[in-house]
Amino acid sequence: MPTILDNALFTAFSEASEQVYIYVCDVKRDLSHWSKNAVTFFGLPGEYMENAAALWKAKIHPEDRGRYLKDIADVFSGVKTHHSCEYRALSQSGDYVWLECRGTMMKNEQGEPWLFVGMMTRLDARNKIDPLTGLPTMREFAELDFTDIKGVAMVVGFDGFREVINNYGYRGGDEILADFAVKLRQVCPMAATLYRFEGDEFAVLIPDGSRNQAGSVFEALRQAAKELGSRQVSLEITGGAVCVPQDGTTQEALISKLEHSLAHGKAHRRSQLVFFSLEVSSEYRRISGLKQMLARSVNHACEGFSMVYQPLVDQDHRVVCCEALLRWNADPDVGEMIRLLENTGEILPVGRWIVRQVFAQARSWQRKSPDFITGFNVSYLQFKDPGFADFLIAEARRLEINPHQIAIELTESCQVEDFEGLAQEFARLRAFGFNLSLDDFGIAYSTLLLIRNLPADSVKIDQSFIRDLSEQNQVDLAIIESVVSLCCKLEIRLVAEGVENARILKLLKAYPITLYQGFYFARPMMATQLEPLIGTILP
Repeated sequence: MPTILDNALFTAFSEASEQVYIYVCDVKRDLSHWSKNAVTFFGLPGEYMENAAALWKAKIHPEDRGRYLKDIADVFSGVKTHHSCEYRALSQSGDYVWLECRGTMMKNEQGEPWLFVGMMTRLDARNKIDPLTGLPTMREFAELDFTDIKGVAMVVGFDGFREVINNYGYRGGDEILADFAVKLRQVCPMAATLYRFEGDEFAVLIPDGSRNQAGSVFEALRQAAKELGSRQVSLEITGGAVCVPQDGTTQEALISKLEHSLAHGKAHRRSQLVFFSLEVSSEYRRISGLKQMLARSVNHACEGFSMVYQPLVDQDHRVVCCEALLRWNADPDVGEMIRLLENTGEILPVGRWIVRQVFAQARSWQRKSPDFITGFNVSYLQFKDPGFADFLIAEARRLEINPHQIAIELTESCQVEDFEGLAQEFARLRAFGFNLSLDDFGIAYSTLLLIRNLPADSVKIDQSFIRDLSEQNQVDLAIIESVVSLCCKLEIRLVAEGVENARILKLLKAYPITLYQGFYFARPMMATQLEPLIGTILP
């Protein structure tokens, strides 16, 4: 055999991966050398073959054969020097597998075709190894046979990883995930198998592992995550875990329970490892039931939803504004309801229903009290909905309401990904005449980014800084003073929510706050109850 077809370098490359197949063809002799794994996987006659082109053509799927032959013909005729084609080929087991085939024609000193060198990669293999971390993927975990496995499996995910993306971009996020994978290998026991799940989630399977051992591994991983953080972002992880075989022996059951445990931890026990339990199962069933009821309500023209309105007063305690608040008759926990709507995407149809309800009510109030302002909350997810800003403008025109008396409040707890796009939408709405406000101001990472990038008319200081306000609480006082100073310099109006008693009101009176909102003045109420209060002075 010619030396060029049989050397140590060819052998090294051919053994590099079970899913990558290589070959070298001596064009003049029509003699080829194929890697052993290719011979085995595709059932070829042997490593050395004559007339390999005809043998390989027979392996190619009939629907892909023409495309393959044309590409090869272009290479051998000199039209191009590189072969590049994706197609299906028949394996030894009788199944067609997708291949990415790359090849190069090398010429001799006389410029004649000499060697044709190629490499084929199974495309299904790409789903088995995560290219960023080098870890097996969730697909590999899902194909495990758990019937003979005893131990602990856990999945960990970063808390608020969107903050990392917004601070460092996707490349920075990838770097942190890759670094965490290195920590994962260092911390986990030698016998453990590691996997990259979707997004920022990783899985660890510890054969013969105990709950205590899993807890120790998790604590080490939590510390490793903290060390990857910086002053700009704090990195914390939460975990979910199952015991095998106690919690199940099928992939479907175990993956489901892992995700339920992780979701329970992120909702109720951040930065902890949560093992699957009756509590987790019960909570999952409760949340699933709520999601189903919400979906039914949305599908029946938002039946069961209603709007209430909480008055806002000026410095003279005159009712000059109100905030529209969503309620759902089946669940008094408004915060949980909103989170579920956002998680399922159903906040989009519900959000449009809210706009119609609020605008219709505002039209009635504007005819009687032209200066009265009606505000309502809008999630960033709604602004990501194409056409939402156009919908707001169209509804205002249809109902012939004054947009200057409508306040659109962006909830600051949202995770803004595209400040530039959001700023453009804000500018359009503001140009039309709407008042724009930043709600829950100060509670999330993007406070300064929002106020810097968005053309807002007012900000609403979150009640968490106000409800416990006292002369002894120097931290909250300092925060309020800094927000007041910032907004005054930017000529942005200030609204204080969470005014629950006279003591808090007295402290806030020292600042140039435009509007007050809280139980001290009034609780949320039906529109018919609010209407007689418009323009009146509350005690």
